[in-house]
Amino acid sequence: MRLTRRKRKILEILARSKPRGVSLLNEMRVKYTEGDESREDISRRSDQRKSFNRTVLENFDIINAHHLAEKDYGFDRQLTIGLFARWAVWELIDQGYLSGCPEPKEMALAVGNDACSAFAVLKNDQLAVVGTAVFMSSITIVADRELHKDDLEQLSDVPWKVYGFKRSGIDDDPHCLVAELGRLPNFIEFSDTLTVSAAKKKFMFR
Repeated sequence: MRLTRRKRKILEILARSKPRGVSLLNEMRVKYTEGDESREDISRRSDQRKSFNRTVLENFDIINAHHLAEKDYGFDRQLTIGLFARWAVWELIDQGYLSGCPEPKEMALAVGNDACSAFAVLKNDQLAVVGTAVFMSSITIVADRELHKDDLEQLSDVPWKVYGFKRSGIDDDPHCLVAELGRLPNFIEFSDTLTVSAAKKKFMFR
């Protein structure tokens, strides 16, 4: 197999990943394109994503792909709220809603079995909506070696606060399984005085 410049860079990214050799596909794609000014061209970025995904998933024998969620077929029972939240953050970065990976105290994420919403943590624990209802799509882990249970656990250990919405209440364990959750509610009550919208809305201007 011929190692192109793109493939060499992909292997370099995996070598620096934690856990070593393992990454979410969208996280690796964003890191690959960091500093690329052509990301400003939205239409071109779409083509670049498709081309990058084809390289990794179809034309790279060294790489193993593990699909934890697929757009039309639901999600794997191994998918945790931490992994879903990590994927959602990198989707927000890829789409330009975040300028980079947030610090641990800067972000909180609400997770259901269908969507995830991200909130910036402000002074006095106030929250600002960054991304509402990031609906689950294809969530893929790629690795240059065999994937182990410990790898999934490490990827689930996100640095941000996560809230998984079960029918019985909220679970803040990032290792909680998405299969145990209900749908993400439209409004989230974090406390008696703090309610935030997690629904996608269109505002009507008059």
